[in-house]
Amino acid sequence: MTDQMSELFARTPRPENTSLRCEQCGAPVSSSSAEGCLNCLLLGGPEESNPRSRHFQHYEICLREDGIAFDELGRGAMGVTYRAQDLNLGALVALKVIQASFSANAGTRERFRREACAAAQLRHPNVATVFYYGETASGQCFYAMELVEGETLEARIRREGPMPATLALEVAIQVATALLAAEAHRLVHRDLKPSNLMVVANDSSEPDRVVVKVIDFGLAKVAIVNPADATQTSENFSGTPDFASPEQFSAGQASLDIRSDIYSLGATLWYLLCGSAPFEDRSPIKARLGRLPSEQLSAAHVPWPVIVLLRTMLAPDPQERPQSARELLTALERCREIIANPSFVFR
Repeated sequence: MTDQMSELFARTPRPENTSLRCEQCGAPVSSSSAEGCLNCLLLGGPEESNPRSRHFQHYEICLREDGIAFDELGRGAMGVTYRAQDLNLGALVALKVIQASFSANAGTRERFRREACAAAQLRHPNVATVFYYGETASGQCFYAMELVEGETLEARIRREGPMPATLALEVAIQVATALLAAEAHRLVHRDLKPSNLMVVANDSSEPDRVVVKVIDFGLAKVAIVNPADATQTSENFSGTPDFASPEQFSAGQASLDIRSDIYSLGATLWYLLCGSAPFEDRSPIKARLGRLPSEQLSAAHVPWPVIVLLRTMLAPDPQERPQSARELLTALERCREIIANPSFVFR
């Protein structure tokens, strides 16, 4: 802990003369088409993460309102997440379908199963719950999790611009409480970033309050086995470079701990305040060993207590960061308290 920190503290039946639907994307296709689905061809061909069927055991992927394509919620390093329905219960879920390059390996499938089991133990108001893992007859992995109605923080910042410091700190505090719960289960996210944080639709009596949920908890580390993935810069790297800790770029990822997620949350907090990541468009490894571009924070009029906190969260050496989620949460709450004080003066 630094001195600065101590200062702060379904397919339908085919009638005559009607078209079929593509099993890949759900778009209508003619039975006479020898080249396959035109929609898939226009999109550059089917991607390996796209399912060939809408059905995954007792889950069915929903179609968009236009009835043409699957209702996709998001794409990530491991696969695609769709809105789906639990056919047994009639409830809507988020169904993540894992890329074939991951699912093809029996060892990787087993790792996904174990990680899904671990993530399912995590019950917290700020975490999207994982509650089912399965495999198709062909061996493709998928898991079902709580469907969070809202938008990602990345989408919100792109739409509205940077957040005020008090709101950004509130978001960080909620994520820190999720990290605190995860730490108790020895879970490390490994890919904490604005696109993995969902802003939940707020129906409370406080319309200005945001509620945030972390998705994909504990499942990112299985992606280490795929060195060809676009988000990776080495065969031992898993995550998204703009928000990854320096230690994620080196060997020994099995030893990553909560301090790596604290770094990623620091980069995420920076994004919320400035509208961009601290080392965006720069060499990920070299940038993290150099000086933080604090001029971005000054230009965004970020209060000095938050700047001090960010410097500790984004320290290249894990030993210089908060050493636990509890320590981080205390520092974030103290920072919010200082800024909320009527006598506080920005300088």
